[in-house]
Amino acid sequence: MITIQTLEEKFKTPLQLVKGKSDLALQALCSPQLLLASGLVIIKDKKLIDSLNEVPEKMTVVLSSKHWESLKDHPALSKFQNIFTIDDPAVALAKWSEEFFRAARADDNDFVDGRQMGTAKIHPTALIAQNVFIGKNVVIGANTKIASGSVIYSHSVIGDNCEIYSNVTIYQNVHLGNHCRIHAGTVIGADGFGYVFHQGSHLKIWHFGGARLGNYVEIGANSCVDGGTFSPTLIGNGTKLDNHVQIGHNCQLGTGVIICGHVAIGGSTKIGDYTVFGGKSGSGDNYNIGAQCQIAGGALVNCDWPDKSIVGGHPARPLKEWMRGLAYLRKVSLRESEKKQ
Repeated sequence: MITIQTLEEKFKTPLQLVKGKSDLALQALCSPQLLLASGLVIIKDKKLIDSLNEVPEKMTVVLSSKHWESLKDHPALSKFQNIFTIDDPAVALAKWSEEFFRAARADDNDFVDGRQMGTAKIHPTALIAQNVFIGKNVVIGANTKIASGSVIYSHSVIGDNCEIYSNVTIYQNVHLGNHCRIHAGTVIGADGFGYVFHQGSHLKIWHFGGARLGNYVEIGANSCVDGGTFSPTLIGNGTKLDNHVQIGHNCQLGTGVIICGHVAIGGSTKIGDYTVFGGKSGSGDNYNIGAQCQIAGGALVNCDWPDKSIVGGHPARPLKEWMRGLAYLRKVSLRESEKKQ
């Protein structure tokens, strides 16, 4: 069990108690997307507070000291049992995350095969090739096939009728639904790219949220789906990812999403059902892209888009607007070129 006092003393991150009590034992470090009973969540700004859903029992929140006056009357805060403020919540998040990461990984064993330890649960109809490593407490469903060279780390679950090709790495706490196909060289659940710059160093934010893939998901070769920080990255039923695709931590992809080759999606971006990203397009982090949108090849999204948007270019704009702009620039360019001649 991790306590507030442990975090304050070990990492030299003093807190100021605003509401509740300070002698707390914490069950989890939470992301705003998934709050857990007796957990701790760090909120850096009003936007994150606005995004909070139902607050469970015995939740503790840590807020920025400099934003406290503007945030203290927010109705969501009344639901928290304990409230603290701190001078630099981003630094605290990075430092504290390692403590919770170690606790989350304390029961893992990825050095002795789970079949040897007797902890792996593998359906008798599953086909496991030679030179596959399976960690502690891994579950593998009926008729699933795993090719040589793949690694399934502790506490991961692979559903029925899945096919995992050679040299796939599935990190801890990753769940695959049924009928998933994961092509060679893909990595699911690796740490997201999260750091906080402090006193000349990049402090790592330790990730232990894992990933959840629905049914009939297919991921092409050499793609990466990063694990979430403290809650899972989510890939919906029937979503298809091409080769060389990057899905950042805490992204949420809906049902039937299509992501073409060489696309990169920044962390915590939400993509609605049946949206399509063309090749070499991408999105920054923390954007909401609606359902049935079309993102043209090479487009770079840097804002939210509603359902059924069709966008292209950089920065991405409604496609017809972008094309008119290109035509105008070409017309002006040709005119100036003719003048010089």
